[in-house]
Amino acid sequence: MKVALTVAGFDPSGGAGIQADMRVFTLLGLYSTSVITAIVVQNSFGVKKSIPVDAGLVRFQIETILEDIKPDVLKVGILQTPENVEVLADCIERYDLRLNVVDTVLRSKNGTPLLEEEGIETFIKRVVPLCYIITPNTDEVFILTGIEIKSMEDVKKSCVELWKMGAKYVIVKGGHFEEEELAVDTLYDGEEFYTAVSPRVKTKNTHGTGCTFASALASNLAKRKDVYTSFQIAKAYMYGGLSNQVEIFRGKGPVNHLWLSGM
Repeated sequence: MKVALTVAGFDPSGGAGIQADMRVFTLLGLYSTSVITAIVVQNSFGVKKSIPVDAGLVRFQIETILEDIKPDVLKVGILQTPENVEVLADCIERYDLRLNVVDTVLRSKNGTPLLEEEGIETFIKRVVPLCYIITPNTDEVFILTGIEIKSMEDVKKSCVELWKMGAKYVIVKGGHFEEEELAVDTLYDGEEFYTAVSPRVKTKNTHGTGCTFASALASNLAKRKDVYTSFQIAKAYMYGGLSNQVEIFRGKGPVNHLWLSGM
């Protein structure tokens, strides 16, 4: 059995963060270990408050796991503080965690900052160059590169910019182009662009989409599928999770991570 390590926040509503990551890993056949970086107090109406875990404790969690087992893949979510960003970068380097998928969780859907301003600069300098794959959405691309995405040419330009920052592979997600009929994600490997396309699902239940996609991508990489195949499978898994809706919250509910099991 392949092993995944998720370094992310705790979501009491269960739709995103550690809980979403572990659910996806389990459904896709991996054993999941986890490190909590923040307590993100939220429900389907949005983030109420986010409290970071002390960087020393984040390091202690990571090192305790890694002294016992080296994961086949690392998936990264919310870090919140520059200190946590530094800890993550140091641990990636020290333990040679080359196969990592970094979901750039910078801001919640209701606009709550999930990485401090100073932390963004640290993230660009320390973490982006260590990314095997980085998976920002269009809003996060703007924060990281200053490029406002209005067209596919902007998407390609931002992919190249993030690749120049050091990421080996870049995936810019197109889910925020809400006026389009298709949801198009774009992968760049430093030479070529590839797309994964699905019909746009009209649903309010989009909580945890970024976590879910990144975890599905990481799961397939851990199984030694190539990047391009993993990209397409993760896109298909996301489409299934969005189109097989479950109504369990009053606000913006979660993606249905369990759809493959028939639930």
